[in-house]
Amino acid sequence: MTVEDVVAPREGDRQRVAELETRLAQAEEALRSSNMKLRMALEIGRLGAWERDLETGEVTGTPAFKLYLGLPPEAKLTYPDLQAMFHPADIERINQAIAYALRTRTDFNIEHRILKADGSIGHVHVRGGIVFEGTKPVRFVGVLQDIRERQRLREEMDQAQRRQEFLLKLNDQISSIDDEYEIMEIASRNVSKLLKVDTAGYGEVYEDRGVIIVEREWSWGLITNEGKVEKIDQHAGPIIDALRHGEPAVINDVRSDPRLGEPALQAFYSTINARSGFLVPIHKNGRFIAEFYVYSSTPRDWTSDEVALVEDVAERTWLAIEKVRAETKLRETEARFKLIAESLPALVWIVKPNLELTYTNERWVAYSGLPPEDALGHSWTAAIHPDDWVRMTEELKPVMANETPYTTEVRYRSKEGDFRWHIIRAAPVHNAATGEFRGWVGTSVDIHDLKLTEAALRVSEERLALAQRAAGIGVFDWDVPSGKVTWTEEQERLFGLEKGTFGEDFSSWEEAVLPEDLAPSNKAIGEALARHDPEINLAYRIRRPDGTVRTIDTIALFFYDDTGAPLRMVGVNIDITRYKEAENRQNLLIRELHHRVKNTLATVQAIVGSTARTASSIDEFYQGFVGRIVSLARTHNLLTEDLWQKAALEDLVQTELGPYEDEARNRITIEGPHLELPSEAAVPIGMAIHELTTNAAKHGALSTFGGQVDVRWEIHNEEHPTLHFTWVEHGGPRVGKPTRQGFGTRLLQRVLAAQLQAEVSMEFLEEGLRFSMQMPIPTSHPTFNPDM
Repeated sequence: MTVEDVVAPREGDRQRVAELETRLAQAEEALRSSNMKLRMALEIGRLGAWERDLETGEVTGTPAFKLYLGLPPEAKLTYPDLQAMFHPADIERINQAIAYALRTRTDFNIEHRILKADGSIGHVHVRGGIVFEGTKPVRFVGVLQDIRERQRLREEMDQAQRRQEFLLKLNDQISSIDDEYEIMEIASRNVSKLLKVDTAGYGEVYEDRGVIIVEREWSWGLITNEGKVEKIDQHAGPIIDALRHGEPAVINDVRSDPRLGEPALQAFYSTINARSGFLVPIHKNGRFIAEFYVYSSTPRDWTSDEVALVEDVAERTWLAIEKVRAETKLRETEARFKLIAESLPALVWIVKPNLELTYTNERWVAYSGLPPEDALGHSWTAAIHPDDWVRMTEELKPVMANETPYTTEVRYRSKEGDFRWHIIRAAPVHNAATGEFRGWVGTSVDIHDLKLTEAALRVSEERLALAQRAAGIGVFDWDVPSGKVTWTEEQERLFGLEKGTFGEDFSSWEEAVLPEDLAPSNKAIGEALARHDPEINLAYRIRRPDGTVRTIDTIALFFYDDTGAPLRMVGVNIDITRYKEAENRQNLLIRELHHRVKNTLATVQAIVGSTARTASSIDEFYQGFVGRIVSLARTHNLLTEDLWQKAALEDLVQTELGPYEDEARNRITIEGPHLELPSEAAVPIGMAIHELTTNAAKHGALSTFGGQVDVRWEIHNEEHPTLHFTWVEHGGPRVGKPTRQGFGTRLLQRVLAAQLQAEVSMEFLEEGLRFSMQMPIPTSHPTFNPDM
């Protein structure tokens, strides 16, 4: 063997060694690269690699693996040590997964909990496989992932789902309840059970009264508490301040919370068995109006999710309560509206913007005679008098365009076919929330009888004005502090002035009074005011612009304030010139009568003497004397006979009350014997009947539908006849006694008593006025028949 033979193979070995070294370096480099990639993959995937030797039981792993187990990187670990870290509730499931992998030679994949060295509980995801040598398993290898965050997210999702399911269930429960207190109770009970707290409740805050009213509170294992009142200042100031600012107030432990250090606060929470809890406020329109609270008898760290859940429950509870209250209020309003609508003596209705009738009370159905199903819509327009509908269509154009109120008077046809006057009053209606125009609500009030009454009253007032003019009566009103005087048109005519030319002050009256009568009149007025007399009667003369002099009689009432200062003088002026002239003529006639009687006696004496001288016997004297006396009587009749003016009492009554009678002729009752009154009795009695009629039309039985007036009179004692006259009202408005006596009443009583010696009585009974009068019937010229 040569050297070359020896060296050659060595050279080949070196080459092979070099190749092997190269391949080894490449393998190591690939291993390093692979390890780096594996490390990066493990880090990115937050995985910890591990290996378990089945012979020795040793468990090795990366630092991340140790970290996830709560161990330091240098910690030694055996499989029994690892098994001790498995959560007891998960050990059986882990062993089953390992046994299945061994039996089937497959990988295992399992999530389970571990008990870390620091006592906390971790969640891990373990994936691994078994390495076999032949048929013998020698080790487990795999990775471990900390899924605590994923578990937290899963739990949060589960919790969110449970929360959503809870809220949906709560919505279903409270949305169908119409009792606000039951809503409070259900919400409190459900929150208590979900959060496993001892107490929950809903309270409404009344800061102006300083209290929180809890209508319903639910306590675990106890019956529902139905109502209690807490003072706001029972709670700690910082707690209330937070709620007032719209922030929840959380108390994890009453005993350690620095806000609750005062003994009174500790005693308060001890009384309600609250060791922890929180309160969430409800604010509306910038006001703290309610709270929802939960309390636990043990300390507890409340989570933001729990607080958010109760905030959501509080809002839903408030909304449900307000909905129930709004619906209850709406039902009450509708019931109240219907009650009012059905009780009003009017047609009550609602129409759309196009005038379509959508609601009416039963009175319209009864009045129109339409079936209920036909009473709505536009059928109402056919019931209005054609002439009135033509006018209404023009009036309604601007009303509909501008959505304004509307008032008018029209005639409605009744089911009997009669047209009756109604006054329509309509008000626009808008949606309270959106302001949308919804139409009109209104009433149609029957004013037919009032129309007739007003017409009769106008006729009556016209008669009164004519009577005042005929009798020369004017009315005045003097405002004493201002000196302003108001005169009626007849008053101006009485003083000979053109209409509207009176100066409207006291001096204008003084200018008309004769100077010789002015001073005594003013003196009488001044003295009466100084004595606070209630009334005054004056007689004085005036000079008209045309130069004529008239005599005026004034009857007036005084009114004073609380201090006694005069306020007003109201009265009437009566032209009594003709009465003064009649009085003068009467005095003249009396003097003439005296003269005529003397002359007549002288004539009779002469007749006696003459007859006696010429008669030859008693019979002849008698026949001559009687014939001459009869002739004298006829002469006196021709000289003194006058035309007496008379009026029947029934005519006076019928004239005033006739216009107020209705078609059924059951409103007015007039009953009494025929009686003609001379002018001196007919005038004041006619005035009295006029005053009673006017009062009844304005304030009494004739002012309302269904009121009645009974007028009756009787004549007693034929030898000295006395008139008994009564006026009785009933069926009208409720009557109360006047606080003061009216001017008309005073005037009538004065005239009837002074001129006719009548006894007058007025009784203001609750059911109606009762007027009675007793007076001797003047015997100079009356004619009556008690049997008629």
